[in-house]
Amino acid sequence: MNLKALHLLLLMTFLMSSSLLAQSNLTIDDAIELALQNNESYLKAEKDLEKAKSKVTEVSASAFPQLNAGLNVTHNWKLPSFIIDFDGQQQEIPMGTVNNFSANLTITQPIYNGGRVFSAWSIAKMYKKFSSQQLEMKKRELKLYVINAFWFAVMADELLRVTRQSVELAEDGLDVVEKMAVQGIVSDYEVLMAKVRLANIKPRFIEAEANLIISYKALNNLIGLPENENNKLLFNMDSVLYLMPDFDIDSAKTACIEKRPEIDMMKLQSKMLKKAVSIAKAGYRPSINFITTFQYQAQYDNNRWPGGDDWKRSSFSGLMISIPIFDSWATPSKVKQAKLELAQSKLTEKEYEENIKLEIEQTWWNYQKARESLAAGGQAVEMAKRGLEIARVRYENGVGTQLEYFESEVALSMAETNRIQAFYNLATGYAALQKALGEDDLLK
Repeated sequence: MNLKALHLLLLMTFLMSSSLLAQSNLTIDDAIELALQNNESYLKAEKDLEKAKSKVTEVSASAFPQLNAGLNVTHNWKLPSFIIDFDGQQQEIPMGTVNNFSANLTITQPIYNGGRVFSAWSIAKMYKKFSSQQLEMKKRELKLYVINAFWFAVMADELLRVTRQSVELAEDGLDVVEKMAVQGIVSDYEVLMAKVRLANIKPRFIEAEANLIISYKALNNLIGLPENENNKLLFNMDSVLYLMPDFDIDSAKTACIEKRPEIDMMKLQSKMLKKAVSIAKAGYRPSINFITTFQYQAQYDNNRWPGGDDWKRSSFSGLMISIPIFDSWATPSKVKQAKLELAQSKLTEKEYEENIKLEIEQTWWNYQKARESLAAGGQAVEMAKRGLEIARVRYENGVGTQLEYFESEVALSMAETNRIQAFYNLATGYAALQKALGEDDLLK
């Protein structure tokens, strides 16, 4: 099977797997915007922020009056009674009526509960900020994932181009060898080796085509598009767009660490746990509630419905004071646990700072390595192209060897592959460095 027939077959397979959808253009900015609209993980983080906002309202309600209505209907199948002795004879006297009805309205106003409500309200407000920072962290992570997936698809497309070029070069080389064999310049063995070389390259082309399809599907899945939708990726492989001025690493670690949402999250977590210690200590303190109740009661027998005179109204107000005396050491245990969790949070906060400093340095050196590799890769491609031209001319003139010719083709393929990989590392490394430095826009 020649190259054109092979490519046509793979192209038809790709179109069938893409459900023959119309192709549309997709830039990296478009991909990020679609991901923020459709990615399930990011949307769940948005819902968490909404829940946190509702929690503030819920906890705040604990400090305000609570109004409750009650209704109670009781039917006595047998009335309770007591016995009295009257002139030596015992008489049983029933107590109450067969039916009892009561309706009440109760207002409860917390006055003091050991500081639980205020501490819980403070925690709820801090958790709302925590969820907001968590959403920002998810947003930056998602942007980096999309950038990596986008450029991975671009790299797969470029590698397919390089592999196709290798097949074409192998076919051209076979054509040259066959013509020289007809002229008696080379042996049948060299023709056979040229055919083997072509046969060995074709599976790589099929693999590159499959990698391209998979990379497109992975990108679509990340940004919320149908898996088989076929989009044309628009990109600019100008390395100038990814140049970053040199800066002092140590100064950057100090200046940029506060811009990372993870640090704010850890600090908020420590503050929340500090408030949790206060809530645990509230078990030592009394609680005071003010209560007012309005009530209507009626008692009646089966043979009649209560009339207006049967309904009696009552009301009362009072203070309910509860003083903890002994709870089998439950409160000291809660306080100890809360303090331990606070200490762990402080250690985690310090650990995050150290990890972020290390991340900044790692991404910086990865970015520098990618820049140097790309610069060297561009020169290598030009030299490999020139080397292939020289090797072909030498071989056609009977000066060079077939091995020399084949090795020059391999060198060109390897040089272009390395250059593509280096650009992928530069583009994604640039975005990773921006994220490490606490920037929201990873493409600027």
